[in-house]
Amino acid sequence: MASFGRHLHFQTLERALCERHPELADRVRFDDTDGRMLLKVAVNDRQSVGLANVRMGHAIVWAIIDPELNSEPSVWPVHTPDEVLVDALHAVASAYLAGRPVASPWRWHESNPSEATELADLLDAHGVQVLRVAASNRYFPYGPRHAPKLDVVAGGRAEAIVEAALPDAFARVSLKPSLGWTVDVHSSAWDGWSRIDLGWCLRGRSSPVPGMPRAKVSVPEIAELLCRGPQAWDAEPAWQPARPDVPLRAATLSAHQEPLFAEPVEEETVPVWFAGLRELWDAGEDPARQGDTASLSASEVAEAVLEQLTDLGFADLREGDTDSPVESDTFHIVWHSGRKSLSTSDVEKLNGRAAAAGEEVPKRLIVITGTGLTRPAADFADQAKAFAFYLDRTTGELSSENTRAYEALLPRKDPVRRELEPW
Repeated sequence: MASFGRHLHFQTLERALCERHPELADRVRFDDTDGRMLLKVAVNDRQSVGLANVRMGHAIVWAIIDPELNSEPSVWPVHTPDEVLVDALHAVASAYLAGRPVASPWRWHESNPSEATELADLLDAHGVQVLRVAASNRYFPYGPRHAPKLDVVAGGRAEAIVEAALPDAFARVSLKPSLGWTVDVHSSAWDGWSRIDLGWCLRGRSSPVPGMPRAKVSVPEIAELLCRGPQAWDAEPAWQPARPDVPLRAATLSAHQEPLFAEPVEEETVPVWFAGLRELWDAGEDPARQGDTASLSASEVAEAVLEQLTDLGFADLREGDTDSPVESDTFHIVWHSGRKSLSTSDVEKLNGRAAAAGEEVPKRLIVITGTGLTRPAADFADQAKAFAFYLDRTTGELSSENTRAYEALLPRKDPVRRELEPW
């Protein structure tokens, strides 16, 4: 029954292709020889462009394959509408017949023109190698050609992603629902990610919030900036947590030792914002692991948080005083150290205090928590345009607690070139 249903589906696709593109009708043929179903468009007496259901790893997908030996097939989800499939097949076959490259947006495996395909076209016109365009279709094949696997571009909730290989860097341009455009580059010069400050590079003034709204920047401006290269980006290496194999500082080691004769040492004054965090971390420490890892000091935490937020694009943050280590004219920063995750009512109260902290306009909320937020609280934080981050006690690294903070994070992993291997 499943095979008969597929047979009927291919016949439907054949009719749709002939109806939508009658100029190809005499070249179209549905081939079901030996049970292998393939919708073909003949391009000469011996070769065809074909549409087939194929397995890639554990997934069944649609693939459009042309006669070129080392070309990359156009891969589409199995639920792709019929009209998109036949239009994609038409685009590849027509290009092959005319002896020209596949037209945009189909060359990027996209069914509709978009800001992402426009950016890819502009970069390609400047000689930049575009590696991926992922908007409505995020499927790409990789691995051995006799048994390809499926790569699905995730992208951290981005509406669209364009990845490109520049002479001195790998660039990932993302269009995100809350933040707009972000441009992150990975450079071999410092072996890590960095975010380009679009406001500073294009307008001469940094934005206090990561990203740049799509209404405030054009796609050609982003393309031109990327093509100008690293000397125009003013990008610096982003903060990175200490590696686990780095030995503890001498001061930390001596603190773990218990000398036989020790003079009393005056207790260090602990800032109020940090006292709760230290108490929380001490209470949650596994006694069996005491001495293996050490929580950071107040100054180390403050420095790590300030550096990370600045790297993400919170451009108006600055070092504060003992009681308020990170200050901003745009944001009210709250350090949460309660034993329970913040509830919706908790975040509502904090958001109200943040708004009241502004002198002329309400401030927005940034929460640094050692515990977390409930799911409803995270949803409210998104509605309030707040950012919530979880603080790792051993490294000082920030991770996201709500969607808006997740959009703001830099990529976590180094870029990996997943491509089809040559025959």
